[in-house]
Amino acid sequence: MQAAGRHAYVPVGRYAGRSRSRLFSMRSIGVTLLSFAAAILLASTAAGGTYALLSSAASTGPVSSIQSGTATLTVTPLSMPVTALYPGLTLFSPVTVSNVGNVPLNVQITSLTAPATTELSAALTIGLSVTTTSAACIAGATPTWTGTFASAAPTNVGPALAVGNSAVLCVSVALGIAAPHLSQNQTAANFGLVITGLQV
Repeated sequence: MQAAGRHAYVPVGRYAGRSRSRLFSMRSIGVTLLSFAAAILLASTAAGGTYALLSSAASTGPVSSIQSGTATLTVTPLSMPVTALYPGLTLFSPVTVSNVGNVPLNVQITSLTAPATTELSAALTIGLSVTTTSAACIAGATPTWTGTFASAAPTNVGPALAVGNSAVLCVSVALGIAAPHLSQNQTAANFGLVITGLQV
């Protein structure tokens, strides 16, 4: 009975333990193989094949038109007083400049258009300044720019003129106190000032 008991006890205990170990090992191997196979599958999927990325495009439609702006400066006619000049006298007359374009402008005296050359025209000094009103100009305004028909340097006059704004320019014509006597009884007609508006 003891021998049978030993025979029955020992082998059963040992082999049962080995069977469980082998069973767990096979399960572990199986899980590892499945994990390895899944890794290979994921790697194969990521490494090759084509990608179908979603995308969409739309047009804004045709633009009707784009138009460029303009720099436009208007100047009212210049009309000097009919008072006869004499040495030392200065005459004044206002003109209005208006910015009717699309950009702010610097107002510039560019040049003078000269009359026929005479002793009188050669002795004249033309002046220009900005005044608040026409009345202030007629009353007499000190010019900020002066030139002669022989020499007139281009210069900006006053601050920049905003779109839609206007300014009063005061034109002065002076006969110098040292004007030659031959300038008497002469006429200087059809002269003018060239006023330009330059984009700021």
